[in-house]
Amino acid sequence: MHIHVARIDKKDVPGERDFMRRWLHERFEIKDKLLIEFYDSPDPDRRNRFPGESVSSKLSLRKTLPSLLVLSGLTAGMLATEAGRKLYVKTWLYGTLLGCLWVSIKA
Repeated sequence: MHIHVARIDKKDVPGERDFMRRWLHERFEIKDKLLIEFYDSPDPDRRNRFPGESVSSKLSLRKTLPSLLVLSGLTAGMLATEAGRKLYVKTWLYGTLLGCLWVSIKA
């Protein structure tokens, strides 16, 4: 997995709506150029690499397996009962609707 992070100071983010739209559009243009370079670079040394310093971080099985087992166990336990399935569906449905409502209110 490759992640490119660019830290942006809060004072560099425009406050006015029109300037913010333009600034965001420019950020997406930069992202698109990075992805094109990442996947389609003619130079094989630059392909599948982002510019700048790279940091590798390996996740061991010991760190990821416990959370996977707990989450899988809780999900399987919930889906094994009728009440759990109803709760799962209602959470999924109402959570999605409330999330969309929240985003539309905040926009």
